[in-house]
Amino acid sequence: MTSLLILFLGAILVLYFGIRKPEKKSMGITVLLLIASILFLVKEGFDYIHKNIPAWQTKLVPVNMLIWDPIAVAFSIIIVFSFLLVIGLFSRNNNIGADLLGLMLFSVCGGMLMTSFSNLIMLFLGIECLSIPLYVLAGSKKSDLASNESAVKYFLMGAFSTAIFLMGCAFIYGGTGSLELESISRSLAMFGHMGVKSNLIFAGIMLLMAGMLFKVSAFPFHFWSPDVYEGSPNRTTVFMATVVKIAAFAAFFRLFNYAFLYVNSWWSMTMAISAAATILFGNIAAIRQTSFKRTLAYSSVAHAGYMLMAILAAPVDGFWALLVYLLAYACSAVVIFYLLDRTAEGKSDFAFENFNGLGKTNKWSSLLLVVSIFSMAGIPLTAGFAGKYGLFSGIVSNYPWLLTIALVGSAISIAYYFRVFKNAFFSSGDNGIKLEIGIAEVIFLALALAVTLLVGCWPAVITSLQIIPA
Repeated sequence: MTSLLILFLGAILVLYFGIRKPEKKSMGITVLLLIASILFLVKEGFDYIHKNIPAWQTKLVPVNMLIWDPIAVAFSIIIVFSFLLVIGLFSRNNNIGADLLGLMLFSVCGGMLMTSFSNLIMLFLGIECLSIPLYVLAGSKKSDLASNESAVKYFLMGAFSTAIFLMGCAFIYGGTGSLELESISRSLAMFGHMGVKSNLIFAGIMLLMAGMLFKVSAFPFHFWSPDVYEGSPNRTTVFMATVVKIAAFAAFFRLFNYAFLYVNSWWSMTMAISAAATILFGNIAAIRQTSFKRTLAYSSVAHAGYMLMAILAAPVDGFWALLVYLLAYACSAVVIFYLLDRTAEGKSDFAFENFNGLGKTNKWSSLLLVVSIFSMAGIPLTAGFAGKYGLFSGIVSNYPWLLTIALVGSAISIAYYFRVFKNAFFSSGDNGIKLEIGIAEVIFLALALAVTLLVGCWPAVITSLQIIPA
């Protein structure tokens, strides 16, 4: 709770004191706020384990509304860490005012609510707190029609999905008499034990699933993602691809494994089919793109399909696999979008050809590109491989057909991921541009690279943490 308050109050201060100053002057205080938030998140995790929760915290927000258990803390740390990478690498601008920075901080607060909710009302508030700033951020490039279009599309689709989500909450309340996850779980456990299937509750679960599938851009609610990703400014795009996706999957996992676990036979096959369709569609569509940014948008859709498998796995196994995968995806995505943004400077598009000659003129950037692409594709000795291995092993016994589709999708993804290598290392007639990377950017890039390789070579650094019972 303390970490959330730090970011919320910090967002207000950043907005107020940076209103007429260059955005760069607010970067330092923002980084300090994020580091302080991570430290307090670690403390809150230990407090929960040792049952040392401060009295003011439970008095201010009771545990039947928000609960900062180790699972919530772990997902929140990845959210804050991902945002730290985003602002550390995407600070090359001449913006006057810290309004966009403050909006992203508020959005992160919404993401932290989505990781720690224990009541559907708090989940709804978290979704809205996360989403509303994004509508503004997507259209923040006011002179760009594509940015305006992405903002309108995201707003309309977001309102539509929120209505579906709220209808699902109403049905769940009508069937169980509660919006608290613990009470819903007890009621559904009784239904499952008695072998009774409530059509009202089943409809509510399906509506909630539809609303959450939209937030994670999974099939068949993925259609907004490519246009919004392509039209939004690059910093907003990578923010949505990392922070927003992490928060959405943390909420998705918490909702279905806390509230609906005892009736997973009602919804598991629907989710498995959605995961399979998402993997196939995302990878096949990505391979047909000519814009690398749009390719990454469809790649994000495909990754959502892999992450859905964590919800189908056993809760503990699914948690660890999802945690590793989200961390790997965040580090790789931020680095790739950074290189995409830098190579496209002064150009009108985000074509693969922007990377021509990068391997000849930028050895450090080429190393980052290779490791990040390998991690995205799930090549061994990277964090992406460790995450995929955990996801695949979690469903192999119950969904072998889904595992087969996931393996096929991974094979397809290599074609478009490795396509950028052809431009970077084997292009002829273009020596590429020389990227000038600042000291601060080098630090954040090295941090992302270190996490990707460390978790890939030694995943036990994450999975051996004793934060939840086996």
